[in-house]
Amino acid sequence: MTAASNFRQKTHFMKSWKPQRPPSNRDRLELYALHKQSVSGDAPTSDPPSASVADKAKLTAWRSKMGLSQQDAMEAYVVECERQVQLYGTRDDGSRSSAGGGGGNSGSGGTASSSQQQQQNNKQQQQSSGAPASSQSTPMYHSTTPQNTPAAQNNSNNNNDDGVLLCPRGLAAIPLLCAAASESRSAYLARLQVTHPSNGWWAKQEPLCLEVNNPLSIPEKLIIGIACQIERISLVVSEYMGHGQAVSLLSPRVLQAFLWPVHNVFLSIWVLWILVCTYLGSMVSMSQTLLFGAKRTNTPLGRLFLEEILPAARAVESLCEQHQTISVRMSGLALMPMMILCDVANG
Repeated sequence: MTAASNFRQKTHFMKSWKPQRPPSNRDRLELYALHKQSVSGDAPTSDPPSASVADKAKLTAWRSKMGLSQQDAMEAYVVECERQVQLYGTRDDGSRSSAGGGGGNSGSGGTASSSQQQQQNNKQQQQSSGAPASSQSTPMYHSTTPQNTPAAQNNSNNNNDDGVLLCPRGLAAIPLLCAAASESRSAYLARLQVTHPSNGWWAKQEPLCLEVNNPLSIPEKLIIGIACQIERISLVVSEYMGHGQAVSLLSPRVLQAFLWPVHNVFLSIWVLWILVCTYLGSMVSMSQTLLFGAKRTNTPLGRLFLEEILPAARAVESLCEQHQTISVRMSGLALMPMMILCDVANG
């Protein structure tokens, strides 16, 4: 099977895939970027004048694949699809109930019928969209590119962008960061025991507010870098002390237990920084719109409230819920005046 045919089959599968739990926005954008690179090549270097926050996020993800050949992008898309299906699972809505009571013949018959249906779908998709290599003139948001992968309830309309990063990437990651901060001490220690020093959790993180090469992302990179070094020290100490290669008055588990609240504090600082950056960026955009007008800035005040300010206010409100850790709730309380101000301005 060629890379193009394998790519088309995987694209068709992902449009109807229903995961057990919703993938993160970063994973959604990764699939989007690889698919766009496969069918359209390199992304445009500038944003359209009418691009929304969600459009800019998708364009940024697409540009991250610049220089990748279409065939390599197809292969990377297939690999990424398989990883996400493994990670998030597949929800069973009862469509497989007919396969439970049959024997070997019924199983092979189901496979044959699904294979025939897959071939029909591939033919229809080839007729409607053509080969990926000839799609250089494809519009930015072509109907063959999944805008909301996996399938949503309204998947009959593929051009619908509902559910694809309706707020900035940093805001979308706040629930995941809060969940990481709620990790218990025993779970934290158990995770460190099976983690190699070069494969720590913080080492895999990247700035969420701005692009990595943006100078303004230095404070966020500093937060991640310090937390990464602290985690690395904890992992290295555990690696060496655990094998008797170093002598210390403290056991590795005592040191790691001491660093557990430090880990949570840095997560809370990161969440606080994301919200502060979102508010500051919204204030700058609002000032530009008020000074120069929405037609010149292409950023109406209504869109700013809908896509940035109100989601940030709701994120602050969620930080103060009872199930959050103390450090996260303290961050929410510190930003509570901003949330009240946003609600008043929206009213």
